[in-house]
Amino acid sequence: MTIRPPRQIVTTTVFGSHAEQLDRTFSSFRINPFLELHAFILASELPVNQVPGIHYHLREPDPTYSTAIRDADFRRWLFIDELDADYALVVDGHDVLCLQPIPEIPKLLKGGILGAVVEHAGGRYLEGGFYTGNFFNAGVTFWDVRASRELRQSIIQRGRSHYRNDVDDQLSLNEVVHAGWLDHITILPTTYNYRCYVKRRMRGWATTHCLDGIRIYHTDECDEAKKADASSSSAAYLSLTPGLRPHEHPSTNSKTRPATTEKTSRQINPFTALSLPILFHTTSHELDD
Repeated sequence: MTIRPPRQIVTTTVFGSHAEQLDRTFSSFRINPFLELHAFILASELPVNQVPGIHYHLREPDPTYSTAIRDADFRRWLFIDELDADYALVVDGHDVLCLQPIPEIPKLLKGGILGAVVEHAGGRYLEGGFYTGNFFNAGVTFWDVRASRELRQSIIQRGRSHYRNDVDDQLSLNEVVHAGWLDHITILPTTYNYRCYVKRRMRGWATTHCLDGIRIYHTDECDEAKKADASSSSAAYLSLTPGLRPHEHPSTNSKTRPATTEKTSRQINPFTALSLPILFHTTSHELDD
């Protein structure tokens, strides 16, 4: 008996002019041969500019979600049930780029039903004063479709009953997840949803000098930043920082460590350094309240 490989998809849900621009960002996921690309279009007709390799699905807008953006942001987590897929990656439609091939979704989930990356400012308070240091970004989410159905339906129900603003899908996702689903969540490294500006300082955001080692890049300037970076590779962290060297001596008390004549401004564990995709620095500004 032959066991078929799991069916894996990547989907996005868009409306308006974004439906004509999927060649700018969403089509980048074609770099992964195991992924089928599916775009759900909330409109009365399909876009004129249809990108080869993307399967288009026309759906009527649902005004009960209050606004078009809420309609797209919440229903995208329901549409994946229509495609008979085993695993799904769901991404924003206009600001997410796949820069390098990613592992297959089951390998990323490692048994979890939802895989997500902590938001760039990951310490937040949820309703009721509950604090979390793992506030997930909702723009790039990995799902075990069948196992996550109850969780996704709970998120939609939360969104329908609690309107906060036009982009509160992320709040609803985090409130439901933190209310009882944390043991089923896989927290992924930032390389799978990298939210950092390239060579540009923005208040409250981190800044990096390149996108080496980044697999999925997610900012409102992602296509411009990719052009500015000019190259993306899987270069190791140490290749970007030739001045870094392993410790010459084991970590010991400073009083017993052999003296050295060379002064260094910082000591970095080489094993930690090797696990990091790039070297970056944060802005000097404090986050807004």
